[in-house]
Amino acid sequence: MVKTNWKTYTARDFSHLQYVSFEKDRPKNRAVILIHGITAELNHQEKFAESLELEADVFLPILRGYDQLNSRGDLSYMEQFDDDLFDFIHFVKKKGYDQILLVGHSMGCANLLRLIHRNPKAADQYLFISPFFHPTLSVYRNDATDQFKPSTDVDYVVYQKKAGTLMVLYKLGVKRILNWTVAQIPDEFHHSGRLSLSFRLMMSRFLEKVPADLFRGMEDRVRTYVGEHDEVVHPERLSEWYENTFGMNMTIVKDTDHNHILHDPAFHNSIWEWLEE
Repeated sequence: MVKTNWKTYTARDFSHLQYVSFEKDRPKNRAVILIHGITAELNHQEKFAESLELEADVFLPILRGYDQLNSRGDLSYMEQFDDDLFDFIHFVKKKGYDQILLVGHSMGCANLLRLIHRNPKAADQYLFISPFFHPTLSVYRNDATDQFKPSTDVDYVVYQKKAGTLMVLYKLGVKRILNWTVAQIPDEFHHSGRLSLSFRLMMSRFLEKVPADLFRGMEDRVRTYVGEHDEVVHPERLSEWYENTFGMNMTIVKDTDHNHILHDPAFHNSIWEWLEE
């Protein structure tokens, strides 16, 4: 069994930020840090930790702007996510783990690209799940939130045209638009029901452009998976883009989707084989 605990760590600006730890009773030397998507999806993240066949503890930092202890839906400055996550990685490493596996799910994969771009040695291995690498890529389903099956629990709205217009204004030096809303998501941590996300928060999750050489020299430390029935991603299109961009293969997992891949047995077996080979 996995114990689910809510805790806090202190970021460089002395803010207390929340994280969830999914810790196993038996000894382990690996820590898995999982960066959530546009929503935290705690129920799926907990099932991910329970399904993980590795001897590892799983840590889920609740990103600033989502957590319950600080201003919600916005950041203080661009790149604050990067600083927070590097602080969290350092915090986890101090616990004495021998290996760190950084995992991104959905939009969390975009955060992971930013970390690698700044410091490819931030972790020992990198795992991308259902990746939403960048909103301008033509590998995602149009109006995806209107296409979900009744059985899925992905629920959010991104105002992509508005975000694109605001990006043009931002590049022209207009700053007053930084806190304008560009997304609405279910509020998992407050009774209000919906949480508005700012342009500054959303743009701080992505690299401006994904470099083709980002994984150069670390190909054996990177793996990427997407579900065959992903509601957000066109798996075949993403696989082709991934190979053309990075010269690497991406794995399409049969009979699973955007969130359920997190606790899919075939997916977890593949992770185990990769890390234990």
